[in-house]
Amino acid sequence: ILSLIYYIVNFFNGYINSMDKKYLENQASILINHYNSKRFAEVIQKGKVLIKKFPNQLIFYNATALSLSALGKNYEALGILKVALGLSSNDIFVLNNLGLINSNLNQNKEAREYLDKAILIKENFMDALLNLGNLDLKEGKTESAKKNLYKALEQSKSPHTDVTINMALGNMNQQIGNFEEAKNNFEIVSKIDQSNTAADKSISTMHKYSNNEDPHLILMLKKKDKIKDDENLKLLYFALGKAYEDIGNFKESFKYVKLGNKIADRQISYNIDNDKNLFTEIKRLFKSSHKNETTNSKKKIIFILGMPRSGTTLVEQIISSHKNVYGAGELSYMEDAIKKVISHKAEKGKALYENFKNIKEFNYKALKIAELEYTEKLKSHIYNEDFITDKAPLNFRWIGFMKLIFPNSKIIHCCRNSMDICYSNYKNSFSGSSLGFCYDLIKLGNYFNMYKNLMSFWNDEFKDKIYNLTYENLINNKKVEVEKLLKFCDLEWDENCLNPHKNKKPVGTASLAQIRSPIYQSSINKWKNVDDELADLKKIIL
Repeated sequence: ILSLIYYIVNFFNGYINSMDKKYLENQASILINHYNSKRFAEVIQKGKVLIKKFPNQLIFYNATALSLSALGKNYEALGILKVALGLSSNDIFVLNNLGLINSNLNQNKEAREYLDKAILIKENFMDALLNLGNLDLKEGKTESAKKNLYKALEQSKSPHTDVTINMALGNMNQQIGNFEEAKNNFEIVSKIDQSNTAADKSISTMHKYSNNEDPHLILMLKKKDKIKDDENLKLLYFALGKAYEDIGNFKESFKYVKLGNKIADRQISYNIDNDKNLFTEIKRLFKSSHKNETTNSKKKIIFILGMPRSGTTLVEQIISSHKNVYGAGELSYMEDAIKKVISHKAEKGKALYENFKNIKEFNYKALKIAELEYTEKLKSHIYNEDFITDKAPLNFRWIGFMKLIFPNSKIIHCCRNSMDICYSNYKNSFSGSSLGFCYDLIKLGNYFNMYKNLMSFWNDEFKDKIYNLTYENLINNKKVEVEKLLKFCDLEWDENCLNPHKNKKPVGTASLAQIRSPIYQSSINKWKNVDDELADLKKIIL
């Protein structure tokens, strides 16, 4: 998590000039207050006025762009920053933010170019080192990530930036399985900023709570009534839910999980009709496409997909333990590629399904556009293996198009007990808003049914070209199921695939702690611990 306001403060310090210093300082103060209060729309409105009034003051471009990015309007943010870059091509703050926002858009090549240029101008520029370290981690370049993040920490001169960088280091150590180091990073954050419950949430994912006297549990309970803002309360509630589940107090666990979900659902305001219409449009578009047309791509991509929390992380760890497989992790590249195809007809502010309506068919030209978009983004990953995995669960939406774009790809659909899947989603919080259906049991159940319906459609279309792997079978008959899995992927036997917990690949999902342990059975039928609380869900999916 990046502390964007830190950049704004530095911009103001660097760009206020003597022309109208008092007025500019006053405007800066107003923008900072708006930003701190997450009133991004007000920053944008005021920032655009100030850009017109003071077109040479880069601070206003940066503040406006960062606020646009905070609202998900990354392309508009890039447009504003490129104007600023035209005014001053070597401004390190503009370059840094161009790197940050391009990274948000998974335009990693461009992001790295901007960040490298900023560091070339100022070798120890902490902001760019931090962003570059996070970009390295996203691309699996852990040694480079470690180097850049620790270098950034050396440049830190305030508690505020110590918090930001230690959060980044904690996330890195967590993802590569260095849990003790990660806990140390997050504890540093908590000591500096006791209201930062993101650190508590991260600690809870790695920590096994044994009783009510656990020091971290007691610490979180003391914070509970002091924290007032929704974001920190939400994270604290989910962390407390995890703690009480470990202890075996399932009633108390569900109480906090429910509180966390209420906040998350209110924040995202997920509308299930958008996905219902999207799934309908996906089927319509695929039926009208030329199924005999495919690209000539030779890429051997193993797509691992299904509902979130269905075992996709475990399956990727198994397959990427193979000597001929590179594990790329959870990529958004396929969704980016699909959106690239419809972008020329897309209307701003429209839901995705509405833009799909403008596309009559997915022809060869569209397939090539998608292929080039995807493969271009893959270039940021350095690997020599013959196969690469992409384990974005929601790729189940695009299966038909994926088989046309990459005819040599393998599709592994991870299946799991419906109640276990839904409850596991409900009790976890996720970054971003793409899993907004998880925070309300009714919405979650309805989404699950829509997913099952779409998967039936794909299975009817592709028969034996989709490998439906059942999580419970994998857990109970590991060697037999791994053998079948590797055979489907055209991979020879590799003993390493039986020990996925030894795989050193970074893991950034909610399974990051469990995946570092040998395969276990305790996650099966876990929903029964809160059976009485899930009556509404059971009515929908059972």
